[in-house]
Amino acid sequence: MIRKISKYAFLLILIHFSYGNVFAQYRVEVFLESAKRDIEKSNYVDAISKLNLCITAEPTNVEAYFFRAACKYSLFDNIGAEQDFTSALTKYSPYFYDAFQYRAQVRYRLGNYQGALEDVNMAISKQNKNARLLIERAFIRLALSNYSGAIEDCNEALQMNILSADVYLCKAAAENALLDYKAAISDYDQAIKITPQNEDAYVRRGIVKYNMEDYQGAIQDYNYAISIDSACSFAYYNRAETQIKLNDNKAALNDYNIVLFYEPQNSFAYFNRGVLFSNMGRTLNAIEDFNKVLLINPNNIQALFNRAKLKQNAKDLNGAIQDYDKIIELYPYFMEAYFNRAQIKFELNDKEGAKKDMETGKVMSDVFHAKNNSQLSRDSSLMVNLLHLSANFNNSPKSDLDTLNIRFQPLFYIIPKKGKDNATYVLSPFLNKINQPNGQTFVFTNHEISFNDSMVDKQQETAPTWENIIYKTNIFYVKEAKQLINEVIQKDSLNSIAYFQRAIISYREIELLSDYTEGITASGLSNEADKIKEKNAWLSIINDFTKAIQLQPTFSIAYFNRANVKCRVLDFEGALKDYETAIKIDPRFAEAHYNAGFVMYYLNLKSNACIEFSKAGELGLTASYYFIKNYCTDIPK
Repeated sequence: MIRKISKYAFLLILIHFSYGNVFAQYRVEVFLESAKRDIEKSNYVDAISKLNLCITAEPTNVEAYFFRAACKYSLFDNIGAEQDFTSALTKYSPYFYDAFQYRAQVRYRLGNYQGALEDVNMAISKQNKNARLLIERAFIRLALSNYSGAIEDCNEALQMNILSADVYLCKAAAENALLDYKAAISDYDQAIKITPQNEDAYVRRGIVKYNMEDYQGAIQDYNYAISIDSACSFAYYNRAETQIKLNDNKAALNDYNIVLFYEPQNSFAYFNRGVLFSNMGRTLNAIEDFNKVLLINPNNIQALFNRAKLKQNAKDLNGAIQDYDKIIELYPYFMEAYFNRAQIKFELNDKEGAKKDMETGKVMSDVFHAKNNSQLSRDSSLMVNLLHLSANFNNSPKSDLDTLNIRFQPLFYIIPKKGKDNATYVLSPFLNKINQPNGQTFVFTNHEISFNDSMVDKQQETAPTWENIIYKTNIFYVKEAKQLINEVIQKDSLNSIAYFQRAIISYREIELLSDYTEGITASGLSNEADKIKEKNAWLSIINDFTKAIQLQPTFSIAYFNRANVKCRVLDFEGALKDYETAIKIDPRFAEAHYNAGFVMYYLNLKSNACIEFSKAGELGLTASYYFIKNYCTDIPK
């Protein structure tokens, strides 16, 4: 594949501008140089925050966009990187060929191969003797199935005496696709000579041997790859396929299990293991694997069809009909789905429905045979999308850090500001109404803060002061806090912060109730009344946030909090609208971008979700990059 961009390569391009304001120029240059030092140390998040300042001060600073794109690329934020490289190109001149080259690599990652080809062609037009660019174009042509063009680029690069395993790997892959297995083996041999510890080369040579039906030779290559890297999931996956050819289902099953340990979102492995379970007569295991495929790729028509047939054989007739219904909805020309559904309807004594399905299936068969090549091509493109599976053979399990950071950003609540430390605080004019004459200032935060008794005057514990209300809320004295906030609302029914705070108090109350009911559930004493009571409590919280918003329509944090609570009652569309409103009010609201991304991903708006995570990361929310790395590298087109 296309090589990674070296962090040092970015530092080779130093573009000089004349800024209107000397002081602004000095500040921009200082932050720019500091960001470059951060990049050298791989401190990409810190570099982005400094580059943001450069861009704010000088919106046409191409160098800032270029280096910010570099950082985003290194953090696997390909969508954000492409946007910044594009900004660098549009804000500068068409002669900035390095940006074309690097944007080509980003577009390659995103699967926009045609766009990548256009960019690399632009770079080659000014650097036509650059062997590395030719190799990069060869990989792009390979992805576009232009195998002869890929081989031509590789041969031209080899004429420049370049010593690179990549050129042989690319050329061999193209030869394999053209069924020239002998040439492919020879080129993989050359790649292995250059980099003897490259496990990928062994796996890919093994795939060619598999295609030549040399299954034992293929397994030897997969085994050697695993000896180099025991976590090489790509080798385990292909070895499983080969074990099946050798009728060793037990060994194949073990290899699929290893793949899924390292790649728990690999729908290829789930699909193939499901087929294997089905062939072994383990119907329930097969259905479970196809369920997992459909969680990852909900519209995979082949997984739906396989699951439907398994349900049909297991006499889960209603479940099978639901799957056939979905198949026909996705692809109305699926003849076998009509015929199989007709059989089930006949068993269920729905003779009229069975007759209709049989007739429709025959019509679809006639339609299929009557189609011309152009129509069949369009149908083929649709089927490619419906057969989409996801895999990311990155040879390593998700780390604990990845898992811990992939979670919703929590609610914001009010705390007293202490000293000059406001790093995790949000100052807001909405809190001016409750700020105290003695200088006590309140702020919003969504970070856990520890509280102690010294924060409240003991003599004022029962008084409805804001210090007392906020303190009691945050140490979970919810009954007392609610009583005090109700007194405030009775005296001032137009106080938006009071309704906001009452919603927070009620939220704390549910947190306590949830801890209590978890214990009850464990002992089997929970009942439906508890669930109804909790749902009503969530709705009461939403009502209080709504009241705060009605009194202060630009209260972005109230929108954010209400959205979080709407997610708790499964109103995801309503939550998304609230996050989007919060972002419209405050475009730099990183947490709102982040949570909006979560909801979009859940609603299967995956490309939009990754754009939101990219923006949240750009605004300094580091947790975004864990999500981007794990879930934004294989977005279906």
